[in-house]
Amino acid sequence: ASRTTTKHARMASLTRRNRSALPPLRTRSDDAARPAPAAEPDDDAFEKASEWARVSHEWITQRVDLVRGFLARDLTEYLLRASLLLLSGYAVYLAWCESCKAEYTEYLAAVRDALVDFATLSRGSLSAAVVAVSLTVWLLTVRYMRSPAPIYLVDFKTYRHKDVAGGDPSAEAGEPVVYDRFLEESRLARNPLDQPCFSEQSIEFQEKIMKTSGISEASIFPPAIFPPTCGQYGKDAERLALNMRGARDEAEAMMCRAVEQLLESTGTAPEDIGIVIVNCSLFCPTPSLSAMLVNRFRMRSDVLSFNLGGMGCSASVISIDLARRLLRSHEQRNTLALVVSTENITQNWYRGNDRSMLLSNCLFRCGAAAMLLSNRRRDAGRARFKLCHTVRTHMGKEDSCYRSVYQEEDADGIRGVRLSKQIMQIAGDALKRNITNLGPLVLPVTEQVKFFLNIVARGAARGKAGGLIQAAARAAIQLPGVRSLVGFRPDPADHPVPSPARGSRGPPSPKPGKPDDPFLRSLPPYVPDFTKAFEWICVHTGGRAVIDAMEQNLALPSHYLEPSRLSLYRYGNVSSASIWYELELIAEHGNQCGAHRPDGNLPAVERKLRRGDRIWQIAFGSGFKCNSAVWQCMRVSK
Repeated sequence: ASRTTTKHARMASLTRRNRSALPPLRTRSDDAARPAPAAEPDDDAFEKASEWARVSHEWITQRVDLVRGFLARDLTEYLLRASLLLLSGYAVYLAWCESCKAEYTEYLAAVRDALVDFATLSRGSLSAAVVAVSLTVWLLTVRYMRSPAPIYLVDFKTYRHKDVAGGDPSAEAGEPVVYDRFLEESRLARNPLDQPCFSEQSIEFQEKIMKTSGISEASIFPPAIFPPTCGQYGKDAERLALNMRGARDEAEAMMCRAVEQLLESTGTAPEDIGIVIVNCSLFCPTPSLSAMLVNRFRMRSDVLSFNLGGMGCSASVISIDLARRLLRSHEQRNTLALVVSTENITQNWYRGNDRSMLLSNCLFRCGAAAMLLSNRRRDAGRARFKLCHTVRTHMGKEDSCYRSVYQEEDADGIRGVRLSKQIMQIAGDALKRNITNLGPLVLPVTEQVKFFLNIVARGAARGKAGGLIQAAARAAIQLPGVRSLVGFRPDPADHPVPSPARGSRGPPSPKPGKPDDPFLRSLPPYVPDFTKAFEWICVHTGGRAVIDAMEQNLALPSHYLEPSRLSLYRYGNVSSASIWYELELIAEHGNQCGAHRPDGNLPAVERKLRRGDRIWQIAFGSGFKCNSAVWQCMRVSK
């Protein structure tokens, strides 16, 4: 009997608590004052949960919440609907007349005559002119209504450690990756069986990659990988440091600091943000990283949050494209979007001996970037950039492309990210398809004409249209006025090719089954001059080889990709955030980025970022993807 009485008393207490008013929102001070939850639940926790489920609950909605919901709607839509109803009723009232049939017939006849005059090009007809003007106004109205809303980049911020040049003095998270410290940590790393993680050959391989990577010792690792003492965690590293808590600490330290700086510089309150997009390829916890930002900055309850994972190093452009599509929706008028790009390496530091997986240990570093986008026309005056185009290319239908960057376990069951040996060739094919779609949007007409004529000339010179046309095309291509248009560069009188020096690869050999044609070798595919379309180019810092290949394939001047090389030198490969570090360096140093790293290239004339300049951001990612974003500078930050 006493047990039954106690049970009914508990149920009555639960009912009274649930019928009381909802508690107010907690603040940061409340969170700090709240004691930590108990590690173990009490004995009858399950009994209390079952009792709670059996009790009927009453959900209370305050009147102020309903009023706030109505005020959040677009009042312009309500006014338009009310005006249409009133005008429709007023038109019916004005037209209602029993004895006006003759006037209506005369009016319809006049309209018919006006349309006939308009269709027959009758000059001097006032009614036809009225029809033409009305159609013009109608078409202009339709075009204006169909034109997409401009997308502005109000500002952006990156996480830069205090020890890096131009870093934030308050950014203390992260440890500089000193090469000797890196190698010592690798030698002392132990697996849970207390065995060395890396063989001596693997350590030598990592040392070779580190010294040729073009990354300085100012780039940073998370504290979980570089603890205060070398080898501090030993065989318990995965349990004590390389765990979920360490990964969350890394993400919060990088992302939240960048977001704090962004909100402070733009004077934006967290509750003003309507869209939150976070991309992180290899760390997707629950709750998500976007939920972490919503909780940390106390954003409003109707914020649209998205968390993109597994998209690789090109995910920042994907996030920008997603924000663009959302901001151009009629449901998101006058909205601010927060986009955060980062990568997490705490739980993704490979602790095995597969060389194709060890590359990520040597190249990837900590970093994050936060961007504030807006579709509000009043932000045009303070925005730094305007989004012009986004072009996305996905090569995932090919198995070789899909598995070129692949996360899996090695032969010993250790998880890592495997990089294919064909990744450079796959990236080149993806780049070719991406710029094929981007070119018509940005290249001047002269470059597009040369590109088209080169395609036609190469097809005709191969004999695809017949032998007669092939002979005529080859003769026409060699004419002085045609050479420059199609990009024909004949070899100097079939001079013998000198033998390559010892150790060099020499000229590429023709593909098997395809005989070498000297004429076609003199008519290579035309590479458009992208310096005529963009003043600045930001290439994802996937590594020194990626930057060199982009410079060679696009035939760019040696100084054009110095922002990418300087970003790689200072910060390493910070994954999807790298294109924003490069844009920040362009805003600070202009085309003098080469002066801030050893062996940098400098142009003949110094130039800063100017209003109206066009910037091309291009990045590669797993899947395999190649994505581009084109911006126009609207304001130069001082």
